[in-house]
Amino acid sequence: MKNYKLIIILFFIGLSSIFAQQKKFITYKVLQGETIQSISKNLSITPYDLLKLNPDVKDNIKVGDLIIIPNKDYNPEKDIENSDLSSIGVKDIIVDNFIYHEVLKKETLYSLLKKFEVSIDELNSLNPLLVNDGLKEGQILKIPVKISAIQIFEKEKLTQPYLVKAKETKFSIAKIFGISIAYLEELNPKIKQKGLQFDDVILVPSKVVKNSELKTYKIEKQETLFGLSNKFGVSQEELKAVNPQLEKGVIAGMLIKIPSIENAIDKYFNDKSLENIHINIAMMLPFKSKRDSLDFENDRILNITTDFYFGAIQAMDSLKNQGLSIHMKVYDTENSEYISKKLSAKSEFEDYDVVIGPMYLKNIKAVSESLTYRKAMIISPITTKDHSKIINKNLVQEVASKENLALEMLHFIKSNYANQKMLVIADENKIESYINNQIFKEIQALDSTKQVTIIKPVKGYIKPEVFKENISEEIENWVFVLGNNEAFLRDIFNNLGVLSEENKITLFSFEKGKSYDKINNNFLSRVNYHYPTSTFLDRDSKAYSNFRSRYKKTYYVDPSKYAIDGFDITYDILMRLSVNNDLINQGTSQRIATKYNFIENTSGGIINQGVFIIKYEELELKIVE
Repeated sequence: MKNYKLIIILFFIGLSSIFAQQKKFITYKVLQGETIQSISKNLSITPYDLLKLNPDVKDNIKVGDLIIIPNKDYNPEKDIENSDLSSIGVKDIIVDNFIYHEVLKKETLYSLLKKFEVSIDELNSLNPLLVNDGLKEGQILKIPVKISAIQIFEKEKLTQPYLVKAKETKFSIAKIFGISIAYLEELNPKIKQKGLQFDDVILVPSKVVKNSELKTYKIEKQETLFGLSNKFGVSQEELKAVNPQLEKGVIAGMLIKIPSIENAIDKYFNDKSLENIHINIAMMLPFKSKRDSLDFENDRILNITTDFYFGAIQAMDSLKNQGLSIHMKVYDTENSEYISKKLSAKSEFEDYDVVIGPMYLKNIKAVSESLTYRKAMIISPITTKDHSKIINKNLVQEVASKENLALEMLHFIKSNYANQKMLVIADENKIESYINNQIFKEIQALDSTKQVTIIKPVKGYIKPEVFKENISEEIENWVFVLGNNEAFLRDIFNNLGVLSEENKITLFSFEKGKSYDKINNNFLSRVNYHYPTSTFLDRDSKAYSNFRSRYKKTYYVDPSKYAIDGFDITYDILMRLSVNNDLINQGTSQRIATKYNFIENTSGGIINQGVFIIKYEELELKIVE
């Protein structure tokens, strides 16, 4: 009886909790005298951002209009809609991001841990009675809801908010965006159960399929959905949306429609005229110039700093030649947190438009704290470490983080999956780490009807027969590697790299550590190795050839990686700031070796998610995305 009462109480609390769930975007009714400018100011966003959320408004709002605005109270960690609720039973109640589950007959601790993807320590800490009394039928257990950061990232990256209008239906909205009703419901699970609600905010694709520009294509022999997706640069979902017959398979001779894609925002950033534009720059670099002597032979940081600075000078000279007026001052941080903070606290930093540096995270944090309320953009140039705990909306992380690399690789995999056999090879306990655990879940979710094969070393070694037993000869094998240990990788490539060509293999990693450089290139090509990277240098490109020529003429040596970084980062950020400060909505640019596509990170700052997907093909490296 007590349990029954508890379930009833939790049910009503749960109802209010569910209705109170935070959404990233909500509706707002325009009041008397309000304008786009005044509303955006109150929300601390730009008018451009507000109009981007409301493309039909065009700055002519009137009293009573409903518009979409960002929800300032939104917390992704409480976003139930972005979590996997497939394990929730009919009697289970969700309250404040916890599931209250009544233990059923024949349920065991092991089955519950597996069902709700929770650890025994986590379950015991939330349910002290389990430790003393053990698991019993009828108990009410408190279990945390798992929110997937990867699912949130993937959904936000590919979608935009949309305000449902009067008389609109699922069919009419799906038709506008060139997608199926099933895909619209996948983006918005709530509308599948409750239908569309007038004035509700739902998610729709950020890319619009323009039916007026569909091209007809005749499928040739042996072509696959994966190949068609790559060939025309559209996802498999987009192809299926305009060609429902593809759900039954790809047939030679079939006529299909190929959509052309128009991004909701400009896809590419175009360089602008720089005449009559002036920018003030501070460069904060660890030269350590106060030392008695500078040891360029043994001081790695000094070499990185100097090369970066030389590359940045080349970028500024190039921009000056295009008409940009630049005032630049260099500050030596001495790689000290204290000195970095002391320098950035100076009143002259009020006048800077951009601060390039410091190089390392601890110093970046110190400078960000000093400049929290100042206008300058703070550029973190080389570190891949997590910046999300630094609260400063003007902080820009120029290098994609390891998590971003993994997310972009996952996006590529999910867009091109076509029923391949999936194998995960994990180095000892690597699959238990947070990011690898998320990656594994996403791989499993590619096809819920298939079992993903997991291979792990036994006593530090994987027997050759294990590879032979698990590689299919009938269909293509997709192998996902989690781990960077050199011996572990040699084990994999020395075995897979010598298998017969009849065994079709594509191997993916989610980062490329230094250990991969020691693997035989023939083996890397044999397994069609794919990996994500934030930089890729084509030494035959005109951009690199021109830069190398100028650099060598000035400094008498070839440019290092850090010299190229210095050029790319400085050139791109100054060109973008010459247009406006809204880096997030400017589109993608590509310089000598780096792609730039800025998004907001979880702390409100900015991070570059420009990532190349690279593959080995016939002993050469090629960009596939």
